[in-house]
Amino acid sequence: MPPNVNSLTGYWLPISSGIFLEIFKLWIKGHKVIVLDIPLLFEAKMDKWTKPIVVVWVDPETQLRRLMERDNSTEEDARNRINAQMSLDLKKSQADIVIDNTGSRQDLQERFSEVLSQVKRPLTWTEFWLSRDGALSALLGVIIGVLAGKKLFW
Repeated sequence: MPPNVNSLTGYWLPISSGIFLEIFKLWIKGHKVIVLDIPLLFEAKMDKWTKPIVVVWVDPETQLRRLMERDNSTEEDARNRINAQMSLDLKKSQADIVIDNTGSRQDLQERFSEVLSQVKRPLTWTEFWLSRDGALSALLGVIIGVLAGKKLFW
């Protein structure tokens, strides 16, 4: 029997902390796009920290067949593994971008390239202020404001 998805949340704390540390390191280095491949993103409640959320979706029959082929597993084992996660249809409904993976690997690579181009587009003002460059600009503005205020009032 697969574990209850809600019971997995406690196990994710050390894992999610490690992921956030790696993301922070990449952010400090100035990476503009960081791709996280997290099958249990929603179950671990990490969806609140990622934007945009991209879900690679496939119909249930294809998902089952591919999992059995990939892992050389029985149908029962594959179904248990699939049932231990939130359904792809539910994930799809919560995604910002959905990549349909019912086609070939080439189709998937082309669709991923399109999504990557979309994600790398110029930022809106809101996105900018939430980005590394926006945060650094805000910090610099505060420091300059404090120094200028000190000079005026001292």
